[in-house]
Amino acid sequence: MGWPGSRNVRKAVPVQIMRAAPCCPLFVCHANCCRSVLARYLYRHLCRQAPALSAGLEAGERINDRAERMLREWGIDASAHSPLQLSRDLCAEAGAIFVMGPSYLHRVIWEYGEDLADKAYLFADPFSRPVSFGSGRYKVSDPSFDTRPTSELLTEFGWMRERVLQIRLALLGDGRRLVPLSEYLELCKTVDRGSH
Repeated sequence: MGWPGSRNVRKAVPVQIMRAAPCCPLFVCHANCCRSVLARYLYRHLCRQAPALSAGLEAGERINDRAERMLREWGIDASAHSPLQLSRDLCAEAGAIFVMGPSYLHRVIWEYGEDLADKAYLFADPFSRPVSFGSGRYKVSDPSFDTRPTSELLTEFGWMRERVLQIRLALLGDGRRLVPLSEYLELCKTVDRGSH
């Protein structure tokens, strides 16, 4: 009695810890050719193919060659990426929107609705409430225009790998609290929507 194979032994049943699926993030930059592409593909790669979207406020033609090389060095093939124009439908589909700079954040709510402020965040630091945008601290620089070798860009933008993991944990409810645009909306409205 109690030994494997005896009648009184209960069959082991695997137990899965069920957790609600986290919301799908949407990463937004100017053209969906570089920064938002890096974020989306890193997120999917590092977070076990978790769903993620990316789009641009003014969609470009194709992935930027620097972004494609950087992702390839990180073991990610993004050659099939096709830039996508941001739309209200994409914003509605996303559970959270991570934008590459304050001017883009202002454009998102200006063009697609202030109601998005509750789920819109600055990718550069979605965990703190900005008090000023003067120093450029919340803007992700664009490697599209950086002529340095790929190895240097990988070092410079390596922080993005950590950021997408932090975002994933926050979306799962296991990380730091995300600070939505709604908590600093008036400050964001002071930013020129047309600046890059």
